[in-house]
Amino acid sequence: MRKLFLIALLILLPLTALAQELIERIDIVGNDRVTKETIMYYLTSREGDYFNEDLLKKDFRILWSTGFFSDIKIGQTVSPKGRIITITVEETPLIKSITYKTGRKVKEDDITNKLKEKDEYLLAYSNYNPNKLQRIRKTIEDLLAEKGLGAAKVEVVTNKTGKNEVDVAFKIDEGPKVRIGAIEFTGKVKLSPSLLRGALKENKPHSLLAWVSGKDVYKQNKLADDLTLVKKVYQENGYMEATVGEPKIEDMSKRTIFFWSKPQKMVKITVPVNAGYLYRVGEIKVEGNKAFTISGIMSKIKLVKGDIYSTKIREKSIEDLGELFRNYGHLYAQVMPVESLDPKSKVVNVTYQIFEGELCYLHRMDFKGNIFTKDKVIRREMLMREGDIFSLAVFKDSVLRVKQLGLVDLEKEPDIKPTAADPNKFDVSMPIKELQRNNIQFTAGYSGYEGTFIALSYTTVNFLGAGENLELTAQYGARIRNYVIGFTEPYLFDMPVSAGFSIYNRATYLPWLYNQESKGVDFNLGARIIGYWRGSLTYSFQILNITEPDSQAADQGTSTTSWIDPYYMGLFGWGKYNMSSIMPAIYRSTVDSPLTPTSGTMYSLSFKYAGSFLGGEVDLFKPRLEFTHFQPIKQGVLSLGAHFEYSEILRTTDTQVPFWERFFLGGERNVRGYEIYTIGPRSESGTNTGGEKELIINFEAILHVGGIESPLYLIAFHDRGNAWPHEGKISLTDVYTSTGLEARIFVPALRVPFRLIFSYNNRRIYQSDSNIAFRFAIGTTF
Repeated sequence: MRKLFLIALLILLPLTALAQELIERIDIVGNDRVTKETIMYYLTSREGDYFNEDLLKKDFRILWSTGFFSDIKIGQTVSPKGRIITITVEETPLIKSITYKTGRKVKEDDITNKLKEKDEYLLAYSNYNPNKLQRIRKTIEDLLAEKGLGAAKVEVVTNKTGKNEVDVAFKIDEGPKVRIGAIEFTGKVKLSPSLLRGALKENKPHSLLAWVSGKDVYKQNKLADDLTLVKKVYQENGYMEATVGEPKIEDMSKRTIFFWSKPQKMVKITVPVNAGYLYRVGEIKVEGNKAFTISGIMSKIKLVKGDIYSTKIREKSIEDLGELFRNYGHLYAQVMPVESLDPKSKVVNVTYQIFEGELCYLHRMDFKGNIFTKDKVIRREMLMREGDIFSLAVFKDSVLRVKQLGLVDLEKEPDIKPTAADPNKFDVSMPIKELQRNNIQFTAGYSGYEGTFIALSYTTVNFLGAGENLELTAQYGARIRNYVIGFTEPYLFDMPVSAGFSIYNRATYLPWLYNQESKGVDFNLGARIIGYWRGSLTYSFQILNITEPDSQAADQGTSTTSWIDPYYMGLFGWGKYNMSSIMPAIYRSTVDSPLTPTSGTMYSLSFKYAGSFLGGEVDLFKPRLEFTHFQPIKQGVLSLGAHFEYSEILRTTDTQVPFWERFFLGGERNVRGYEIYTIGPRSESGTNTGGEKELIINFEAILHVGGIESPLYLIAFHDRGNAWPHEGKISLTDVYTSTGLEARIFVPALRVPFRLIFSYNNRRIYQSDSNIAFRFAIGTTF
């Protein structure tokens, strides 16, 4: 039977083949830009092959998917040799031009950028596709809605031109911006409506601040995200089962913040909420920890049994716990909170499950980009060595120490990644950029303290590539003549001990006060004590000559008189003196930059002691306390700064303290709105006699204009300070204040900031003075 079947199959197969018709020819009709060869490339059917209806259907689908054609017809005719296939096509038009007819509020660049972001950007001479044009229209409508133009309309207009080409225009009618007149919460609200409205990020009721920031414009496509934030606020305040319903949008009429305006059409958003029950903190447990004790871990968890439960505190605890483990080498540590709501007791029980992971180690550390600065200069600031446990806190401290050197900065964030052989060992690569090392300046100009001046200086902060500091300065000006040579070795004998000296010949003319000529030498020794704490000891020997004020120098300011107050001329200190002093100091600084600080804290305490066993003709004791803090509000954009300084002069023997050691405040280094050296106690004739104790307080809000690479800063400031006589009482109300704005531009090549200061001063020194001051200055106040 099987043999019979095979024989029949062998006989019938050739007959079946003979019964099939061949494709004699394939004709293409209607094509112009798309060549016949291109069309044939996409076809499966071929001339001379057997005719197959299914293959023709497949060919149709393939040709249609190319997008080359807007219409395709496939026909067939019988011929003596088989079938003739005729494919008739109508080519898709080409888009010759694209126009976005925008309004004033949304520009063409806004639209094209959004289309590129969504990979929908339309190019000229691409194929016309009505579906794609409708998608683009929808994208533009969404963009307009984001801008608060919810009533905008977008129309796609096409116009056939030339040979199968079409012009495309998107006509945009922006319509009016719809502002939010009011937002109300209904139902079982329980929390303050202002707290709930404050949680909204993109949709806020019309007010001055909301109008300035553009948040009062109704953005329908952002409303769902805002309502999610409302629910988050409920959970942060213990309402774990809170629900937020569908908002109701109604038209309303309301005046804008401008009282003279007519009522405008706005929308009112009503949000139904149900706060539910208030939950408190129940049992807190910790599981999975081995590296730390339960009590140590619980100290990082701020949830307290019986308190109102807060998801915000829960998240902060997770963050603190994760940091704790990473600071001790568990870089893979994970903390997972498992919450259990007890509806009966209205408490939330939380179990923090900790997955510590293995200890991680520093495998290799290298620096890239330092050409002149030796590796060891950077490496000695790193508190970790290869093979040490990788502590994230120690690594961050090390990076800050490197930046504080002032020799190099990070080109970008360090690259920290596990090795291929062992994921618990990490390689660190730090991309370094060297800062301006040598600074040769020939300058001339004017500043508050120097007056008009001309100067030639050479300074290098990396003299031999090991961080040595060399300074050579020659400055000649109306108020100061200064010749200095100084050298500092930051790591004496490769130990964290600095040593240096400076020799100087200096003449200073304090307008209307006195002239001081001094020659001397300073020797300085410093060392790291622990962590960021450092100590230093400076010995100074000076030969001084104090003479009457130079009227010509005084005229660099505003005075035109050369009259000298007899009381002032009777003060102790005129003539020639030798002064020998030492000044021990201790300080700690985590401030990230000496010239453009944005974060960190600095404490400093010093004591200047002169005379007695040191010799010289001046005896005094001068303690000084200083505190500075910078708090970043938005990294790289906004930070706050505060500075406090107190100093006092005390006698150590029966001899008097010379008046030129007193405090003469005023100027851009303390109370910046006042003329230099004008603040202090005065004689009956009005001459500033200098104070024996001083207090200076400064506040700054520092806005980095134009991004992190920009050298421009805008600073709002408030300074207050005064200097009192020895018997005077220090009072925060008996002070000179200066409040205003400052534009500051940092010039990297000169390593100094230039400043324009506009201030309001609360007191006038002289009756002819104004409370408004405008000054130019160099440097920083603190």
